[in-house]
Formats: sequence, structure tokens, C-alpha cells
Amino acid sequence: MFILRTAALLLLSVLFSPALMAQGEEGADSQDYRKMLQEMMNANSYNQNQAENWDARLKVVSGSVMVKPSGSEEWSKVTGEVPLEADDAVKTSADGVAELYLDDKGAVAVGRNTELEVSNIEQSDAVFTLARGSIVAKLKKFMNEKFKFQVRTPSAVCAVRGTEFAVEYSQLGKETAVAVFDEGRVAVTPQGLEEGADQEYTLEKNMELVFGPDKKRFRPVQLARMSRHRGAVAQMRGRLAAFKGWKPRSQARRAALRDQALKRRIIRKQLKEKKAVKGKTRRSAKARAAARRAARKAAEAEQEPGQE
Repeated sequence: MFILRTAALLLLSVLFSPALMAQGEEGADSQDYRKMLQEMMNANSYNQNQAENWDARLKVVSGSVMVKPSGSEEWSKVTGEVPLEADDAVKTSADGVAELYLDDKGAVAVGRNTELEVSNIEQSDAVFTLARGSIVAKLKKFMNEKFKFQVRTPSAVCAVRGTEFAVEYSQLGKETAVAVFDEGRVAVTPQGLEEGADQEYTLEKNMELVFGPDKKRFRPVQLARMSRHRGAVAQMRGRLAAFKGWKPRSQARRAALRDQALKRRIIRKQLKEKKAVKGKTRRSAKARAAARRAARKAAEAEQEPGQE
């Protein structure tokens, strides 16, 4: 995209040069041409410096999956596919499974009982924050420093390079587990631990690292506990292989799909609340009618002559 814009500007400069020469350097038209060309060059430079974001999409595979949009405190149950923005959070239930895609460069499986924040979706500094649960990912090899990706847990920072990896975090044991599968590497830096804090551990293929406050000593070892995620890794490989026809969506299209997905939840909630109000009104009306009937019967009983 940037190359096309630059080529267009060069073409414009070539087209305008003869006109500038013909009209003279001091002419009003010449100054207007120069001003317009300079503004276009500045705008192009600004666009190139803007951060490029991933086209992040969440797909609900099964069960209950919820999204908390950036700036909101309310979780919304979603279905189908939902575009995600920075600071959105995703939460799956005990039966919930979802997948998260980053253009055609990455596929991430979000496991059951997982809470994940998409903290940043800039290609140069993408960050996922795992509050609990597990994720399994397959990323294409990043061939330059333009693309960076991190996964953070409450006790670790994981710097990822194009790879196959999994990360788990247990709120109960405050334990983080990281694994690399058949390719790539991950640099793991534990945080807030008495032992091993701020020391970087590099995981190569088929290695894992498990640590927490109860582990005094830990080091990378061959895959064992985390090998249970191999099936999910294979699925994510298949997803990336099927992304050859991936078509990026415009920001306007993403916003429309996002609003549609989240508004469905709001509409369902409003209908449910309206139905609940109607039900409560009906119950109240029935209770009032029953009370009136009871009062009439009591009044009629008082009017009847007493029995000897």
C-alpha cells in the first residue's frame, strides 16, 4: 500500500514538473502546485508513520463466549465472528471454545474457562494478556523486526517469534506454563517471584517452562505436561493453511460488523428485560385480583346472619 502511494506521488511530481517549468517559478499557479504537492507528500509521510493494526477477529467455535468491549464494564455474549479492537477482553465458560485470528499470519485457540485481553493489536507491538486459562497459537515466521508479539500473564512476559506455542495461567496456584512445539522460540521472563524473577529463559522447539511462587527452582525441560496441547496446535496449523484467500476488511466494515454483533446482545437483553417486566406486571395483576376476591368473600361472610 505504501509503495503504491509513493509511486503515485512520484508520478504526480513528474506530471506537474513541466507545468511548473512552463508557468515560471514565481507564478501564483506554480506556488499552488508546489503547495498541493507538498501537502500530499506530508500526508503520505504521516500515513506511513501511523501504526498498522492487525485485522483481529474472534470466532466462536462452541459454547458460551463473551466479549467485554474496550471502555465497557459489561460482558456481552457473542456468536459467530466478531472484529476485535485494542483492550477488548474475551471470556469463555466451562463449555466455551473460541479462535482468534490475526490477518492470515496467526491463529490462536482460546481454551475453556479462559479470560484473555487483547491489550494491543499494533503489528509492531501486539500484546495479549492472559488472566486465566490457556491459549494455543500458530504464528507464521516473522522475518523482520516489524512484527512483535507478546503474551503476558500476572507472573510472566513471553516474547514470541514466529512459532507454535501455548501459554497457561492458573489463578489458583499462581502458576505460569509456557511451551514451544515443533518450531520457533519464546523468550520467557518471570515476574514478581522470589527466585528467577527478571531472568530470561529461552525456549526452543519441543521445550516447556513451568514456574510459580511454590517452585524455588525451575528451568526449561523437554515437553511433558504441555504436550496435551499438540492437538490444538495441529488445528491452528490447518487454519493458517486455509487462510490463503484471506481478505482484509476496511475499518468501516469492521466497525459495522462489530456493532451488529454487540447490538444483538443489547437487543436480546432489552427484550428479556421487557419480558421480565411484563411477567412481573401480570403476576402483580393476578395478585391484586386474588386480593380483591378474598376481600369480597370476607365482606360477604360478615353480612351473613350468625348461626346459633
